[in-house]
Amino acid sequence: MSMAEWHREDISSSSSVSPLSSFSLSTTPLSHFLSLPHHPHPAYSLTINLLAYDRFSSLSRCLRSLSAAHYGGDTVNLHIDEQQPNISDSGPASVDEKLENSRRILDFVDGFSWKFGEKLVHYRTVNVGLQAQWLEAWWPSSDDEFAFVVEDDLEVSPLYYEFLKGLIMNYYYNKSNFSPWIYGASLQRPRFVPGKHGNKMKLDSGTRLFI
Repeated sequence: MSMAEWHREDISSSSSVSPLSSFSLSTTPLSHFLSLPHHPHPAYSLTINLLAYDRFSSLSRCLRSLSAAHYGGDTVNLHIDEQQPNISDSGPASVDEKLENSRRILDFVDGFSWKFGEKLVHYRTVNVGLQAQWLEAWWPSSDDEFAFVVEDDLEVSPLYYEFLKGLIMNYYYNKSNFSPWIYGASLQRPRFVPGKHGNKMKLDSGTRLFI
């Protein structure tokens, strides 16, 4: 699963804004977003949050596709969240095999060259699960900070960043199109409908989060 997310603090005060944008995103051709002026707010920043789990082939393919994308000279940081499988119940031979695979992955990630910005690796020694990885993937510090969250079994198009940036320019920074009802965009067909699938997480007496 992959998703670009943005954060806005004044959603509750904008109830008068229509949830409908000036044109349908689903019927807008890709070329429109790729041709939009890409001159965002000076504070604009985007970080890639890559969620990985003990899959060397998938992770290396995903990283190479991210590295081959077009960033147009922008600074794009890369944060990798890598977790290893639980090995406490494994036999000695299996433990050695899993540890060797984890070492191979960590060596590859540490040595992977990311020339577009900062590279940060968060290596978890405990398997917390994919749900926790998503929930902890991004903590925005400003209204001009954006995140692209992607799982390691995906491969991105070389044009994915230009498309995402076009969306941000058109639906966030363009005041004529801005809507507080839009908080992110998915680059793949959503497989889950909130309330029907996934684990229910009760945050408080009146809130439920589905992921």
